[in-house]
Amino acid sequence: MSMKFRWLGYVCFEMVLPSGKVLVIDPYIDYSPTAPVRCQEVTGADYIALTHGHFDHVTDVGTLVKKFGSRVICSHDVAEPLTKLFNLEVGCINKVTAGDIVVFDDLRVEVKKGQHVDLRRVMETLYERVAGQQPDPDMPLAELMQIASPDLVQESNLELNDMRERIRAVGLDGGEQLTFVFQATDNLRICIYSSDAFEFLRQEVIDAHASVIFSQVGAVSPRKAAEFAALSGADVVVPTHHDGNGEEMMHRTAQAMARYLAANSSAYCLDIVPGQWYEMGVKVSPIRDTSSVA
Repeated sequence: MSMKFRWLGYVCFEMVLPSGKVLVIDPYIDYSPTAPVRCQEVTGADYIALTHGHFDHVTDVGTLVKKFGSRVICSHDVAEPLTKLFNLEVGCINKVTAGDIVVFDDLRVEVKKGQHVDLRRVMETLYERVAGQQPDPDMPLAELMQIASPDLVQESNLELNDMRERIRAVGLDGGEQLTFVFQATDNLRICIYSSDAFEFLRQEVIDAHASVIFSQVGAVSPRKAAEFAALSGADVVVPTHHDGNGEEMMHRTAQAMARYLAANSSAYCLDIVPGQWYEMGVKVSPIRDTSSVA
C-alpha cells in the first residue's frame, strides 16, 4: 500500500500510512477559515505531530484524541499546557526535542531543529505580496496584520477567539519549534519543515534526506523557501501555510516557489489543492477515486 495524504489548510495534513494508520500534522481544522473538511470527516488520527504550540497548529488536538485515541508527538514545553487545555491523559503524549528519534511499529519519527518565523517580518512579506509594495516601517503591527493576513485578526469568529484565549490562559505560546522527518514501512522519507529559512537550519534540512518535503512558504519568501527545499534533495516539494489570503494569492505563491525551485533543483513543486487526496511515491499525483481512502 502506498502513502496517501491531503492538505487540510495551513500546515495541517492528513496522511494515511502504508499500514492503514493515519498521521495528522498540526490539526487546525474546525476553527480554521480555510480547512476543506471538519474534524468529523477526518479518516483517523492514530498519530498527531505538532511542530509547535501556536493556535493555528493545535486547536483540534483535543477533538481528535477524544475521537481516535491518538498518540501525540510534541515538544516538552508544549506537552504540559496542551494536557491542561484538552484534559488529555499524560500517557498519550510522546515528549520530544531536536535530536530525538521515536520508533513505532509502522512509523519512524526523526526530530530536528526548527525556528519559528519573526511575526513582524512575516507580515511585511505578506503585505508586499498583497499590496504590491513595501509597508511603511512605522506601520503598527496590528494594522500591518489587518492588510497582510486579515484572517488572523478576524474578530467575528467568536469561537476561534475563545479558543485563542484558552490557549493563552494555559501558557501554550509556541514552545520549541520542531522539524519532523517521518519514515514509514515503504522507506519514503517525508520532511515537515514549517520553520523560517534561517541560515543555521541549513544543515538540518540537508540532513533530512527527504523524498518529499512539505515546506513553509506562507511566511517565507518563495525564493528562500525554494532554496531551502532544494537543500533537502527531495523529489517533490509541497508548499504549505500559504492559504491565508485567498485562492488566487495561494496559487501565485506556489507558482513563484516553483519558478525559483526550477533554478535550484529538478524537484517537482506541487501546487496543492486543499482537500484533494494525493498518492506519494516517486511522484505525487491526485487520487481520482477518494472512496478507496479509508
